[in-house]
Amino acid sequence: MNMKINTNICALGLAAMLLSGLVACKKNEIVSSVVVDGVKPTTAFTNTTGSLVITFTNTSQNGDSYYWQFGDGTNSTEKSPVHTYASPGKYNVILKVNSAAGYSTTSTKVVPASVPAVADFTLASNFETNGVFSNTSLAADAVVWDFGDNTATSTDLNPTHKFPAYGDYTVKLTVTGLLGDVSVKSKVVSVANTNLLKGGGFNAGDGTFWQTWSSQASIPPDFGYTTDKPAGGYDGCLRFKSFTNSAGLNHLIYQAVQVVAGKKYSLSAVVKAPAGGKNNYLQFYISKDANTWVESSAADANFFLALNNYHAWGATSSSTTAVNGDLYKAVVANGSYGLGVATAGVYTATTTGTLYIGIQCGVYAGTSNGDILIDNLNFVPLN
Repeated sequence: MNMKINTNICALGLAAMLLSGLVACKKNEIVSSVVVDGVKPTTAFTNTTGSLVITFTNTSQNGDSYYWQFGDGTNSTEKSPVHTYASPGKYNVILKVNSAAGYSTTSTKVVPASVPAVADFTLASNFETNGVFSNTSLAADAVVWDFGDNTATSTDLNPTHKFPAYGDYTVKLTVTGLLGDVSVKSKVVSVANTNLLKGGGFNAGDGTFWQTWSSQASIPPDFGYTTDKPAGGYDGCLRFKSFTNSAGLNHLIYQAVQVVAGKKYSLSAVVKAPAGGKNNYLQFYISKDANTWVESSAADANFFLALNNYHAWGATSSSTTAVNGDLYKAVVANGSYGLGVATAGVYTATTTGTLYIGIQCGVYAGTSNGDILIDNLNFVPLN
């Protein structure tokens, strides 16, 4: 009996000891965290301007570490870095400031990296009153062109402009730079008449410069027509008055010009013709013979640019489509007929001497369905 009692007492004592040990283990597993008290940082910075090399001055408060993003894919952990940008521009710069207490704040600023703007331009002009202006300004963010001819200003970077007449014009380019600064450049542009054709503007009295081919003289055109004109035309234009004929009508006028072998010449014009024409055509020739005007694909033939109902201006025995504007673009959009299509309207002279520029308009048993108008016919040297 006594032996049994002792065993129970031992068991109870052992259990108490084990429980005490477990409690002790639980107490040892408690991890105390230390909270570092501190103020939140403020983020601010300034920067230099007027160069691609920018010095950033960090004016943040209570910062322990810093992280810069310069807006061009690069970064830095310096407090006040100096950064060089590869190209001018406006960059979103971000500064993140971390404090020792674990707080962080950020600040973002648009930083212009650029030298001051300098306005300048050149004029690439090959003919008559048309000109392409090339902007060569330094550090330009926005531009305004004043062409000095009382026409609307342009904000295009490299505009194309057509002056209304020959003469001298003061062209002014105003440039606003990336730094907000303004630079102005003015130049006197002389617009000279380099058109080898006389009377290519088809004003009243210009008919004296043109001859009619005797074999095609049934639709005499009107010079100096002002009631209507093609898009891009000025003053008067040439009108082939609306015609219809069951047997066929045609008319061809031409003018001689002098060329030099190997030189390139551009043939251009603006034209307007209505939709609904049938079996009609408007064709431009460059010929070596005043009595040879043929549609031929042979090298150095005289057939150059044409709108022809039989060659995809509309469709054969169907209505033509309306055209209004640049001759070359109209031809490309309506059949690409003529040797000048492949050269973008540029002719290379194979001999030195006289060429003849011809305009032919007519119909084969059909109708024009309205007036056909031509203006600004130019044949000008390019080199």
